Amino acid sequence: MSSKLNSKLSLSFIISIILHGLLIFVLAYQFVPNDNGQNYGNINGNSIDAVMIDPSVMTEDFQRQLQSQINQKKEEQLRQAKELAEKAAAEKAAAEKAAAEKAAAEKAAAEKAAAEKAAAEKAAAEKAAAEKAAAEKAAAEKAAAEKAAAEKAAAEKAAAEKAAAEKAAAEKAAAEKAAAEKAAAEKAAAEKAAAEKVAAEKAAAEKAAAEKAAAEKAAAEKAAAEKVAAEKAAAEKAAAEKAAAEKAAAEKTAAEKAAAEKAAAEKAAAAKKAALAKKAEQAKKDKALDDLLGGLISGSESTSGGSASRKGVSDGELNKYRSLVQNAISNKFVNPPNVYRGKTCELQIQIAPDGLLLNVIQKGGDADLCREALAATKLAAIPKPASNLYSEVKTMSIDFKP
Repeated sequence: MSSKLNSKLSLSFIISIILHGLLIFVLAYQFVPNDNGQNYGNINGNSIDAVMIDPSVMTEDFQRQLQSQINQKKEEQLRQAKELAEKAAAEKAAAEKAAAEKAAAEKAAAEKAAAEKAAAEKAAAEKAAAEKAAAEKAAAEKAAAEKAAAEKAAAEKAAAEKAAAEKAAAEKAAAEKAAAEKAAAEKAAAEKAAAEKVAAEKAAAEKAAAEKAAAEKAAAEKAAAEKVAAEKAAAEKAAAEKAAAEKAAAEKTAAEKAAAEKAAAEKAAAAKKAALAKKAEQAKKDKALDDLLGGLISGSESTSGGSASRKGVSDGELNKYRSLVQNAISNKFVNPPNVYRGKTCELQIQIAPDGLLLNVIQKGGDADLCREALAATKLAAIPKPASNLYSEVKTMSIDFKP
């Protein structure tokens, strides 16, 4: 583009020089003297009075003046030509400068456009990279969140399934137990009805047979009965006499035993009363001494008294009785396919002196196991405790394990 612009400027400059040359030629031609004699004797159209002057002097003077005018014209033309040349040169320089500035501006614009394009491409690449990194990060976070949610859902599902399985097993066990109890009850009722029917039929048959046999044997038995009655009367008399003798001996033995037991009880009561009196006296002495010594003896006595409350009852006897109670409950407890393996239930039991269950409550442990253990305890036949053991076991705690 700049070469085309320079060629146009060069053409304009050449045309300008040619025009200036023609102008100079025309001006120079106008100042060339015309010797055709038409203006002879006139200078610039003015009349000159004839004076006799030396023609050679006049000619020289005229030529000098004319030459001076020609020189002035030439100088003016040269000055004008110089000005035109300088103007043309200035115009050329201005055109070249404008072309250079335009080329520089175009180059700067191109460079700026290229730089802006490169910057835009770089920014687009950086933006794309940032968007890609953000997308990858978001995808990774989303994948991690989905994985965590899936793991959490799986854990919750497993826990729910486990709880449902345990609940279903417990419900199944309860249903099986109820069904077994119902079947046993129905079976017992059916067996009882069948037995009653058989017995009724047998009784009717036996009654008919007996009536027939009685009718046939009545006469024979009457005689035999009279004989047997006589023999029986003699035997009953002998047996009554023997029974009276045995009864008298038994009553005598019982009276002697009752007297001995009464004497032993009175002796034990007296010993107990004496022990209580001795203990009260000792407590009175201990209180007086405790008042003097600041409570030292009473503190030690309260500790020793707690250990003496079980005098005559060993830990072995207590553990043995608790084992018997545990076995009695276990005999009535149904443990379907080891549902309660590893679980425990703490029960508090209150019993009467003869072992009758008065009350049972749950103190802690697995709720489902405790529900079954309470039901089994209410059905269990708890053994009667020894009289010296009752005060220790009338209210006791049992750690029940199936």
